[in-house]
Amino acid sequence: MTDQHTTYGTKVIVVTRREAHYVLDEILGNATDIPVTEHATDTHGVTLVNFALLDLLGLQLSPRIRDLGKITLYRTGPKAQVLEAFPLAGPLLTRRANTELIAAHWDDLLRLAGSLKFGHATASLLVGKLSASGRAPHR
Repeated sequence: MTDQHTTYGTKVIVVTRREAHYVLDEILGNATDIPVTEHATDTHGVTLVNFALLDLLGLQLSPRIRDLGKITLYRTGPKAQVLEAFPLAGPLLTRRANTELIAAHWDDLLRLAGSLKFGHATASLLVGKLSASGRAPHR
């Protein structure tokens, strides 16, 4: 739904599937004149893959996250520096993002975003595969 109370996309999905895998299909396949710039969702509509892909596509993911203290949040700097800069939120940022890995694969990430934007791949398939890939070792 938009702030104009109009729908920009609907898709019936199996209830056992994560809705987060289908969000980008509807946003990128938006056939209306509604400019979608932000997607608000609940906890079940959030994955790290969606955060990354929406950002690469110039969109913002704004989740309402239940049990925020129980999930893993990432920081880009040393723990002490983050705690000093953000005394209230800093303790929630428990893991450090691997920015070197992101930089090493930046061209691949941009190709991925381009494939989605121009319809060469469906977001639901891509998000599902990336989310299921787990934490395979990277070389």
